[in-house]
Amino acid sequence: MSDTTRFQSWKQLLKRPKIVRRFKDDDDGATAVEFAMIAGPFFLLIFAIIESSIYFLAGQYLETAVDNVGRMVRTGQLDSSTTEAEFKTEICDNTSLLYDCDSLKIDLSIAATFDTLDDPPAPDADGNYDSSSFGFTPPGASQIAMITVMYEWPILTNYAAPLMTNTSGKWALLTATAVFRTEPYE
Repeated sequence: MSDTTRFQSWKQLLKRPKIVRRFKDDDDGATAVEFAMIAGPFFLLIFAIIESSIYFLAGQYLETAVDNVGRMVRTGQLDSSTTEAEFKTEICDNTSLLYDCDSLKIDLSIAATFDTLDDPPAPDADGNYDSSSFGFTPPGASQIAMITVMYEWPILTNYAAPLMTNTSGKWALLTATAVFRTEPYE
């Protein structure tokens, strides 16, 4: 066997199979293949953006509800004769669009000075929080009051949950607090 013949047989061995050569210049479907490669991360990013947007909207919605009810307490529309059920109804009326009213944790407390107010309970290292200290003490005229409302917001995107949750499980604890001195409305 001559060197030329041997060289050509090696060339044939290194040659691409016929099925691969058939697609050499064919670009049809390249975009679909490229999209299939990036579709997973793309949709994950889109869902995470939507979920975090809804989460921030829910937080702002809760803050607005607490501010509105706090204004009613501050101006005496909800005074010391207000019952806990009436107060919870006011909070629920302001949050009924996004929240399950039965799951809201509501605290209304008064203090002698701003320094003696306690911080709202924060989740512990395991992600659990204790709302057993929550109570209801409606303020009178010229008293310092603090309203705290908490809600466990569900996180649906599996990959976003570890980044957004601050409780155990797939829940993010939304907290809204308003601190003020009531007006001398009497």
